[in-house]
Amino acid sequence: MRNKRKSISLLGWIIGALLLIYLGVFCYLNLCKYAQHVDSDIAAEALLAREIWVEKDITPNDWISSTERRIIGMPTVAAVFYGITGSMQTAAGITCVLLGAILLGTFYFFLRKLSLSRPASITALLVLCALPINGFRNEGQMVPFVALLLFLFAEYYVFHGIFLFFNILFYLKLKENRQMTRKTFLEWLVLFVAAVLLNCGGQRCLQVIILPLLVVEVIALFMESGHLRQKLPGGRYLATAYVGSLALAFLVSCLYGGRGDYAVYLLQPGEAVEKLLLGVPAALLENFGLVGNAKVGSFASLMQLLVWVFLILLGYGLWYVFRKNTESTDRQKDALTILLASVGVTAFIIGITSAEAAHYYFFMAWFAAAVLVAVMVDHMSEGQPVFAGLILTAVALFAVLNLKYTYCEAATTQDNLKEYQEVADYLTEAGIDYGYAEFWDAERICLITDGRVTMGHSYTMASLSGYWWLTSTKWYPPTLPTEMRTAYVVRTEMREAFEQQFPEGEAPILEYENEKLAVYVSDRNYVEL
Repeated sequence: MRNKRKSISLLGWIIGALLLIYLGVFCYLNLCKYAQHVDSDIAAEALLAREIWVEKDITPNDWISSTERRIIGMPTVAAVFYGITGSMQTAAGITCVLLGAILLGTFYFFLRKLSLSRPASITALLVLCALPINGFRNEGQMVPFVALLLFLFAEYYVFHGIFLFFNILFYLKLKENRQMTRKTFLEWLVLFVAAVLLNCGGQRCLQVIILPLLVVEVIALFMESGHLRQKLPGGRYLATAYVGSLALAFLVSCLYGGRGDYAVYLLQPGEAVEKLLLGVPAALLENFGLVGNAKVGSFASLMQLLVWVFLILLGYGLWYVFRKNTESTDRQKDALTILLASVGVTAFIIGITSAEAAHYYFFMAWFAAAVLVAVMVDHMSEGQPVFAGLILTAVALFAVLNLKYTYCEAATTQDNLKEYQEVADYLTEAGIDYGYAEFWDAERICLITDGRVTMGHSYTMASLSGYWWLTSTKWYPPTLPTEMRTAYVVRTEMREAFEQQFPEGEAPILEYENEKLAVYVSDRNYVEL
């Protein structure tokens, strides 16, 4: 038994070392490889940070948002670093490192408050960093889902994750203590204000935090009251009041007029059933990196098979935690229930509406998976040390393999976006300050030049007109003059369609071309917003 404990302790040190390696890789990619892996959605975050600093406004009036007009977000923080460094790439990189570290620190604090041991908590952090695997390539780029959304480049869901952890802990505190103190009131007030600010940005907070807490609380009240036949102590309703205040925060945020207008419709019953049974489960699996298209016997197929094994382990973990005679505490069960409810509510909403069943909408499943692993490691280390050691060994081995599969190439590539870099170099050398391209090219080129060239975008270069999506009205006429030197960056397969929209002899002149992109230059700005 003593040797087994020593082995588990050694594995714990290995897990900790691997976690440090992952954090080092994340820092390096953010600070040194930002322009090698950026796409236009990610680039738009850095461009918005610049606009926030220049306009000295958290939500600049000139900025056209997409589905969310956030008050709290990565660009808000990056704007400060842009003011210090003058570089969008550096500002975004520093911000992503900082916010990713805060997220991991908050998650670690959350796990420890669930009475999980230090080794188990560190194992959960490594699970969160190493899973899911990269599932596909986007124009040659490695796209590590969890790192992309939480630790690299975009930071889309960091604030929601941090807010969820503190909400779960505060909700559980109210359920257990059932008393209002001055400290409790202040914590409540801070969380309420944060809820209002997050909800002003869109409905993500409602979907992944407020509604799941509401569902869990309603079911808990029903069960604790003996199916509404027994009266509960008055203090028990403090938790209910808190969940109600979060719902009120959403209603208050509806008064804010800056939200993006993103229409979502209810599906017909047949479509909803099909989406719930097929589309949503497929998105959940893809969320962990399972997308198929890997040749059997290849390294990619091995990684995907290991994810299947991991999912089986999670299934066992659910049985282990929620069985009748279990070692897990009520706090751990309640926290996992809320995380799973978040995944379930998201699945239901996406299943019955026209919202895209995108894999990253189920990011809360990663947190639930990490907590499940931590609970198993924590409780099995004493009673079933061999099985606990196997789990730790599997996590460590998978983390090593995923460093090779996902991150090695991402960290060493030198010409991942070579064609875009070539265009960016041409534009800067030619002294061109403004240009246009389709969205997926425009924002990317602008970031690669680090703002030396500002690129507006058109929905299609075959019919020039501004695309009302993640851009600034300052980048188009009438704010810009019509008579000005302007570049038009066109995908090579779109060259003929681009030229045909102009009268004969009036098309911009082709000045540069590579395998992917062609650059036309004119003394006239043809794009209208």
